[in-house]
Amino acid sequence: MKPLNPFFSRSYISLRLSRKQSVFISTFLILTILCFSISCSYYNVRNVATTQEEISTGVNEFNKADKYVILHFDALQWHISDMVISEDDQTIKGTLKPVSKEHQFVGKKTINRTKKSKKSNDTLSQNLSTRDSKRTHRYNPKKLQPLNEVHFYLKNNYNYENYQMVSIPLSEINRISVNDKNTGRAVANVLLGTVGTIFVAALLYAALKSSCPFVYVKNGEEYYFIGELYPGTITPNMQKDDYLQLPPCELENDEYVLKITNYLKEIQYTDVVQLVRFIHDEDVEVLLDSQGKLQTFKNIIAPREVTLDDGLKSIEPALEKDGDFYAFNTTLKTENSTRHIVLDFAKPNHAKQMKLYLTTKNSVWLDYAFGKFNEQFGQYYNTFQKKQQKVSNDSIRAWANKQHIPLSVYLKTTNGWKLIERISTVGPMAMRDLVVPIPLNEVVQGNVQIKLETGFMFWEVDYVGMDFSENVDLTPEYISPYEAIDQNGEEVTKLITKHDQNYLVQPNIGDEVTVTFKVKEPKPESKQSFFLKNRGYYNYIRDYKGIPDFETLKSFKKDHAFTQFSEKRYFDFVNFNVNELAYYE
Repeated sequence: MKPLNPFFSRSYISLRLSRKQSVFISTFLILTILCFSISCSYYNVRNVATTQEEISTGVNEFNKADKYVILHFDALQWHISDMVISEDDQTIKGTLKPVSKEHQFVGKKTINRTKKSKKSNDTLSQNLSTRDSKRTHRYNPKKLQPLNEVHFYLKNNYNYENYQMVSIPLSEINRISVNDKNTGRAVANVLLGTVGTIFVAALLYAALKSSCPFVYVKNGEEYYFIGELYPGTITPNMQKDDYLQLPPCELENDEYVLKITNYLKEIQYTDVVQLVRFIHDEDVEVLLDSQGKLQTFKNIIAPREVTLDDGLKSIEPALEKDGDFYAFNTTLKTENSTRHIVLDFAKPNHAKQMKLYLTTKNSVWLDYAFGKFNEQFGQYYNTFQKKQQKVSNDSIRAWANKQHIPLSVYLKTTNGWKLIERISTVGPMAMRDLVVPIPLNEVVQGNVQIKLETGFMFWEVDYVGMDFSENVDLTPEYISPYEAIDQNGEEVTKLITKHDQNYLVQPNIGDEVTVTFKVKEPKPESKQSFFLKNRGYYNYIRDYKGIPDFETLKSFKKDHAFTQFSEKRYFDFVNFNVNELAYYE
């Protein structure tokens, strides 16, 4: 099974941990993950370092993994051989060599730092261009060997030479990235010193991530991670239809195959899954909105301006699906701990409909903060969770809205900002493409302004566009599972074929079910889009200790309380006094 690719990108404020040891542990957590993820077992991470003894063991494991490490500063590149990590002075040590031909990324020519070395036929920085220019690359395995590479990006230039022994402080490493060995589809980028680095590693290692079933789709002989089912649905009363976009893939025997898995400390209850297929022209893109209604796209227009809540103009993250996202983390201090961005679109005269296109996900920080909130219940938590199962959906949603957990979409009208939709949580592990229909009749002539608002660092928005074309009339094809086999070889098809609350229950880490749908290939000139309609809920398995402080817990009933709790936790963690670096709205 293909590993999950946690994608950490930059945030607009580089809020770095103040303790050197935190940076070291952050770095080492990444290296530990790389050792195991490259061996196709991300979910089986072991020995995440927290003590000096564990760090020493982990470093040895990393060195045994025989990675090809490439050091970068701007266009300059070196291979660092015989690499070791020094615990005493928190440095990476090794010998610099030219990047060998089988590890050179061929693209636009960059500067030459040195001529050919007498000791090697390789050149240092000739015909090399950034791997980050796009997220997916083809390569010829007969000429290139990119799959065991680890890339370290430096903050500063130290005028290194070939065959020089170097000692690089970990604090000078800006980020690390690795080529995905299994899928070849993406480059996972990691920023050191950011909170997400530590928490994704720690949460997955402890299996305490607050998430939902992971979905993998079979393409050829391999399974690829796609996303999560019924995200945020933690009680039976919250259940609603969810629509997870699926990729087209190679069909064998007219079968579309996927896996639904439990890799976390939770009990998952899946009521129904159904494949939804649309066949359409090549120039049409298809999404389903939150109500399951078809929305089509033929001409997505970029915003002409994007303004952050602190007044900064920043349009670049909206333009591409590239991991450069809006993190809702400006230093603006607000009374309710929310952040927002405003997007300005030009409305064409011929506009027929208006559909906002978003590529987004929840942040790992929201996941962590919600876990810390639950931890406040201590030994009372399981009793609290049991009582929550009977609380109405309206009550739970109302609390979440008052804590600014959804991503709220507003339209600027002649009467001010109007709430159009609150987007429910989608999970932190994979971006989702979402659509929000916008009422055309309430738009100010010639200009469309959209505001996205949420709690501090609760969401990440990677791409935004608007389509004004009329929806194409397409007929959905609903396909029920042909077969569903669990990890014990038992057939469980009847449990997930209809909405009857007769659940497929996955109570243990490692539980999985392989679901097969019978699908006929369309005509060659047609394109097909798939969605997985799903419904269910999940409960956490936790063993919190301690006596709960009920007075503190009661305070979370107040508006904005969780949002303010989360923001304070963040700045406490990174040792920043927000009042010293923030200004007030």
